[in-house]
Amino acid sequence: MTFVPPHHHWKPTRIRGLVQALPSGSEALLVETDAGAAYAKLPGGKEGPHILACELVGTRLAALLGLPVLDWVLMPYPGQPALKLRSGRMAQAGTAWLTRKVNGFGWGREASDLKHISNRADIAKLVILDQWTRNCDRYRPEPKLRVNENNVFLNREGAPIGQFILMAMDHTHIFTCGGPLSRDMAKIDLVKDVTAFGLFPEFEGAIQRADAVAAAAALAAVTDEAIHEIVASIPADWEVDGTIRAAMEDFLRQRRDWLSKTFVSRLFPQDELALE
Repeated sequence: MTFVPPHHHWKPTRIRGLVQALPSGSEALLVETDAGAAYAKLPGGKEGPHILACELVGTRLAALLGLPVLDWVLMPYPGQPALKLRSGRMAQAGTAWLTRKVNGFGWGREASDLKHISNRADIAKLVILDQWTRNCDRYRPEPKLRVNENNVFLNREGAPIGQFILMAMDHTHIFTCGGPLSRDMAKIDLVKDVTAFGLFPEFEGAIQRADAVAAAAALAAVTDEAIHEIVASIPADWEVDGTIRAAMEDFLRQRRDWLSKTFVSRLFPQDELALE
């Protein structure tokens, strides 16, 4: 059975065929479904099934923070039609992750585009999401610089004319930067990692202090129960065992508590000094 989140009505039930194998670490495919074009991430990719679990968890955490996310479903893929991934591997039968193809584009680091984002206050929430989940695959600063501005997605659908909606998408590299998930992921040095994930230099001038305060409040409001339900929703065939699930929950709870208290002061240190 296809699992469809309750907030949208996009309900594909099968993949009809492959349109294009994309050059991405997750080996995403552009496919045609019985409900239109979609991007699919399937078991069998070179980075293993844990990146699929990261995609699901990251997307659901983004929605909890109030960020717009793409329409998505979990759908059983029976192995047919046969789908060849970019690496030459064949997709394997199992639970597939699909998102609806929308009319938008990757940001490209044009600072002027930020002025046309209709939900500009959500830039702070995207940054706090990336820092909460230690997402290396949007922006990670020196000394291990990694930049992927295409993962800042601007959606034209539903936006006012001449503007875009900032979407939270592509979370395959949260927690471990694409590596296997580990029972050691809740170590204190990871919980209190100060790396400014997600904070493009261009974002610094676009984030208002009030937006950062609101993002921290949204993070602090995420409940333990919500975190548990999200982690529990990871399909069994994505091979995330009970010890890793427990470590993921522990990490998310501890880092939520630490980051919600430190995010604003690290973004606006001079303002904090002035308040003392």
